[in-house]
Amino acid sequence: MRVSLLEATSGPSRLEIEDGTRPDADSGSLRSAFGLRTKRMLRWALIAVFAAPTILSAVYYGLLAAPRYESETQFIVRGIHGNRAVPGLESLMQAIGIARSSDDSNVVLDYLGSRDAVSQLEAALPLRKFFGREEADVLSRFPRPLFGDSFERLYWYYGDRVKAVADPDTGIITIKAQAFRPEDAQAITRQLLSQAEVLVNGMNVRLETDTVRAAETVVAEATSAVMEAHDVVTRFRNAQAVVDPSQNAIAQLNTISDLSGQVDRVLAQIAESGKMAPSSPATVALKAKADALTAQIASEQKALAGPQSAVADKVSVYERLIL
Repeated sequence: MRVSLLEATSGPSRLEIEDGTRPDADSGSLRSAFGLRTKRMLRWALIAVFAAPTILSAVYYGLLAAPRYESETQFIVRGIHGNRAVPGLESLMQAIGIARSSDDSNVVLDYLGSRDAVSQLEAALPLRKFFGREEADVLSRFPRPLFGDSFERLYWYYGDRVKAVADPDTGIITIKAQAFRPEDAQAITRQLLSQAEVLVNGMNVRLETDTVRAAETVVAEATSAVMEAHDVVTRFRNAQAVVDPSQNAIAQLNTISDLSGQVDRVLAQIAESGKMAPSSPATVALKAKADALTAQIASEQKALAGPQSAVADKVSVYERLIL
């Protein structure tokens, strides 16, 4: 492009472009072209972000994806528990063994999603063969493209194909397994159910063993306490020279009762003699007998309840030892 300088006699100098295009018109055209290009790029970007995944998913699931079959099994965990005070109907249900245990259910759920469950499942079933059937499409079968067939990859694949959930209201655990053949999915759920049953039975056996062991410990401690108490009672009997202080107390009470009866009879005789023969020597003898009986009663009462060596104190110590 050539530019020439022209001079005019009646006006200022100016620049002219030989092909007749002005500079401001050229820059506007560039901006317009850039704007159109930007709009096209945004349009294709929106298509790529929103439309392409939908189209690809429709093509894959409509034309390429292999059918998968799902097997489902349900069960409820019934565990053995210690003696806990549970009121009402729940206590009755636990007594006959139909109450559910949320703690045991959580343990079973954790197990079903663990590597131990996958390891035992693989030992019992050809799990890799089930997940790598020839009728499966290349994106769904195991091992997946660009990934190996290690146990860790199998565990990840298992997590996509097997789900275990628990109903919080009923406690029912549901296992769902997907495979490319119906018999494969059914075999997986049956084996997982069997493994869960073995796990729960093992927990119950351990709980039973712990309960029996604890009961045996309590019995041994109680036996030791009884023997020790028996030795203490024997030492007490030897020290006090008495077999059963309570029986001695009963005997003393009977003695006091008999002596009181004798005193009453003697007093009656004294009263009768005083009316008939006040100066009779028999009256003096009866009064002496009554005084002797009264003194005997006081002595027996003092021995029964009084100082620390009294029978009542011995009975109290003896009863505490027996208790």
